[in-house]
Amino acid sequence: MTLLVCCLAVAIALATCPVGEAVDCTPDAGDPYCKCSGSDVTLDLSKLSFPMHQIPDTQQYGTYEYTFSPCPTVDCNDGGDSSGVACQENVGSSGGEVFVARKVPDGQPAWSIANLDPLEFTVTYCDGDLTGGVEDLERCAIVTFKDDGSHGDLDASMEKETSTDTQLSYNFMLQGKDISKVRAGAGGGGGGGSGTAAGVVGLVLISVFIVAALTYFIVGMAVNYNRGTRGCEMVPNATFWQDLPLLIKDGFLFTISPCYKRESYQKF
Repeated sequence: MTLLVCCLAVAIALATCPVGEAVDCTPDAGDPYCKCSGSDVTLDLSKLSFPMHQIPDTQQYGTYEYTFSPCPTVDCNDGGDSSGVACQENVGSSGGEVFVARKVPDGQPAWSIANLDPLEFTVTYCDGDLTGGVEDLERCAIVTFKDDGSHGDLDASMEKETSTDTQLSYNFMLQGKDISKVRAGAGGGGGGGSGTAAGVVGLVLISVFIVAALTYFIVGMAVNYNRGTRGCEMVPNATFWQDLPLLIKDGFLFTISPCYKRESYQKF
């Protein structure tokens, strides 16, 4: 039973560890397309290598490839406009590249951090314009960055297109161990341990402890009842539970004062 008590203490400690949750991150006033900062974190995309060319279209909507480069931005269509954050090229035709999203004056991309450790966040870039003959639709690049150890340094793909009556969005995924480089602040990156994993492990241990404790008491009381015991004596190891408060007290006093001795101890 002492083992169960120790497991409960460990489970409570793990369950109270921080669990991954959304974190506010405000676009940087000087470079909102590349940086954001919050109370616990600063993200800087310039620490990654851009531009990224020939990003594949995993859904095969057509013979398209993409370029992504928030810092510095690039020229998507060789027209002298170097404000492209994301570009789309139909490699199966001679139409050249078009903007998916571009850097616009006073633009404020939306930054959303899903988790700090491992790092995962999304940036939404919209430019209010759609090139290619479809009117009154806003093109957006929704880019998710994920520190994923199962990939290489940095892999990129265009995962899917989503649309509404007013917006056409291209959802990109950038994942790999290099994503962790964009984090600064809060001790210089890396976070304070795997909060999400610790929280889950703690909850599992608490659940196991509760089931084990209920089984222990129910089965133990049933066995003692069949043996003819009644009242408080039905509780398994009743003497242990009666002495538990004193045992906790003695343990606490021993911890804070290793030389502590009860007056009732006999001296030899």
